[in-house]
Amino acid sequence: MIYSDTYEAWLEAVQAADDERAEALVAQLGPADSPALLELLASSDVDMRWWGVRALALHGPPAAAGPIAVACDDPDAGVRAAAALALGVLYQRHPAAVEPYLASLAVRLADIDGVVRQASADTLAQCRESALPALAEVLQLGPEAARTRAAYALWKMGDRRAAALLYPLLNDPNPLIRTYAREALDDLGLLETLLMAP
Repeated sequence: MIYSDTYEAWLEAVQAADDERAEALVAQLGPADSPALLELLASSDVDMRWWGVRALALHGPPAAAGPIAVACDDPDAGVRAAAALALGVLYQRHPAAVEPYLASLAVRLADIDGVVRQASADTLAQCRESALPALAEVLQLGPEAARTRAAYALWKMGDRRAAALLYPLLNDPNPLIRTYAREALDDLGLLETLLMAP
């Protein structure tokens, strides 16, 4: 495989653990570098996998959604968190490619690592209506920690299309979930409507 000069310089910075230079160069990579970046996801080196995910978030084609989703199950929590966020960035360019993986991302709302849980919730919130079925399933069947993160995602989403999921949460046994639901509906201007209903 022939690598671009920018890719070679970027890879050298990654290998040297020069994060500042690697970050400066990652924005200069392009779609032509995607095959090489995808190969990095299979590396035994954690830093290579992390940077591969980071670069694919910015430059990956629609076909990168699957490999990035697989990286959400990486043994390293940092890679899992980066992959979760990468799906959100990729969704902005290729929503149809990312949508099939949102249910598997929602499983990460129960991740053992708090940063991964937060990254997953933030990405699901970015995906808005596309994430509603996955969030609904977590709210119905997920463990308590995941249900709390799902309620947070609905609040952060700020989308009226989430109202059907939010209203039942006003009576949830979990006080934090009730708080997220109340704040979300209030932010949307729907809580006052509910309280004034006959």
